[in-house]
Amino acid sequence: MDKLNSGTFNTIANASKTIGGGVQVWARVDKKVHFGRAINVGSYKAGDVIPAGSMVHFDNESDYATIVKASESEALSTVNGLTFNDVCIPEGAVFASVAIVTSGKIWADATDVPKSVEAQLPNIEFIRARN
Repeated sequence: MDKLNSGTFNTIANASKTIGGGVQVWARVDKKVHFGRAINVGSYKAGDVIPAGSMVHFDNESDYATIVKASESEALSTVNGLTFNDVCIPEGAVFASVAIVTSGKIWADATDVPKSVEAQLPNIEFIRARN
């Protein structure tokens, strides 16, 4: 994988871990996995943003991870982590790197995680500010 097409770990709100005009996503992060886990971004355009708290499937035997969207119902049962930061897709990238959180506390109102998936993430505490 050459550097031109590998992307970088890049975040939009590095200091505050925010998306959507200042909505806090992570209240606490206890454990991150593979700070440079590569995600295939072939289905995204340059400038697209994968928001913090997005659902992820990864395998400990691989350096790669897959972003799982809420609309992909057949893949929801494979979710085993959430992204740590917003990731902005670089121009010409085939892969971008991302940190995956497997333990901590998240503001669920700022994410698109169905209740059925929350049970698969027992080490992440979901806080819902609104009903």
